[in-house]
Amino acid sequence: MACLITPDRIIPSLRSRDAKHVITQMSHVAAEAASLKPYAVLQAVVARGEHSTFGFGRGIAIPHAPVSGLKQPLGIFARLWPAHDFGAADGLPSDLAFLLLSPNGDDSTHLRALACVVRRLRDPEVAECLRSADDAEALYAVLTSDAWREPDDEPESGHSATPRASDLTNGAMCTTLNVLC
Repeated sequence: MACLITPDRIIPSLRSRDAKHVITQMSHVAAEAASLKPYAVLQAVVARGEHSTFGFGRGIAIPHAPVSGLKQPLGIFARLWPAHDFGAADGLPSDLAFLLLSPNGDDSTHLRALACVVRRLRDPEVAECLRSADDAEALYAVLTSDAWREPDDEPESGHSATPRASDLTNGAMCTTLNVLC
């Protein structure tokens, strides 16, 4: 996840009218980060949304699309206020959104990046911490690391490809990130 997102591409509280407004605002942030035209990014995401749903359930939306002009995948994360309907099968509105853009024509990279985002966000502990984190720095830590987990916490099998905190610190728990959520 750390290769997809940076702290400046996290929106701790995105106020919006509806799902399309969310996608518009997140597309503008992505376009600025990638030096692309905002309308081109928005059109790519909207076109992709016409053929699939972006609602993944449990209050999570992952709008995604390949975009011409990108050299590597790029992500934007936002907590939404209020939550909006992104067409999830469980019918729950989404209050967490991750916009994923990938280079056009590289489907395998897009699918690997999408799988990474889905794996991370479907972890119930990660989602809970994202909903309760105080600021962009805390959100970034939850998205990109497991250092915030208690030493005896284990992510559910298959729910996180991120290394455990003990793997990152030679067995010493990182106490500064332990209190983020």
